[in-house]
Amino acid sequence: MQVREARTEDMSGIRDVASRSLASTYSHFLDEDVIDHAVEEWFSDKSLESEFQSRGMLFLVALEGGDVVGFTQSDMLPDVPEGNILWLHVDPDYRGGGVGTALLGRTQEVLTEKGVKTLSGLVLADNEVGNEFYREHGFEKVSERTATIGDQTYTENVYTETDKTVLEPREVEGQTLYINRAESSRGSKAPFFVVFTDEAAKNRYGYFCSNCESFDNSMDSMERIECNKCGNKRKATRWDAAYL
Repeated sequence: MQVREARTEDMSGIRDVASRSLASTYSHFLDEDVIDHAVEEWFSDKSLESEFQSRGMLFLVALEGGDVVGFTQSDMLPDVPEGNILWLHVDPDYRGGGVGTALLGRTQEVLTEKGVKTLSGLVLADNEVGNEFYREHGFEKVSERTATIGDQTYTENVYTETDKTVLEPREVEGQTLYINRAESSRGSKAPFFVVFTDEAAKNRYGYFCSNCESFDNSMDSMERIECNKCGNKRKATRWDAAYL
């Protein structure tokens, strides 16, 4: 098996793996038309070409006999040593053979080489296989957030490599808030980081805009975030890229 950075000739293979993987893992809680729409929206040649060229985006593919059997899609935040594994898909016929482990390991290596110090993985709570995969590979669940898919709301878990969660205390109007540098979202100007009111990261406060270092952000029911001071806006990713 070979793991390398994705090329344009891998796009059809990536799309096929995504389709088969999503259908296998998500069909027990997502409708077939939702999955089909997601594949069409995210993994068309046009979408993949755009993502390949996007700053800070990394695609790695696992190949068996020249065929794509798995891939990861990760993003690296500009000027911040944080990264997120957005997707890790393995063709159902190749699961259990170490493809996912190889992809994860190589993804960690490449991102580390590029300066990422804290890596998080995102997975829907209903995806039992995905959650177990991260736990088995030394990741710890650090938070939850909401994903709106179609007209339904789901919980998405955020995992971080064990012992790499960084909570930064800040005094704000007599209150101590804790910025979780391990959980971030891409912004139009700079990343947003999740903020908690307690050091155990149990009670969420909101978001911290790293562009102007403000806690003054507004968020609607779809978790679309905008900084009220500098206008920094959270970019659509993953599920909300298709459904918001």
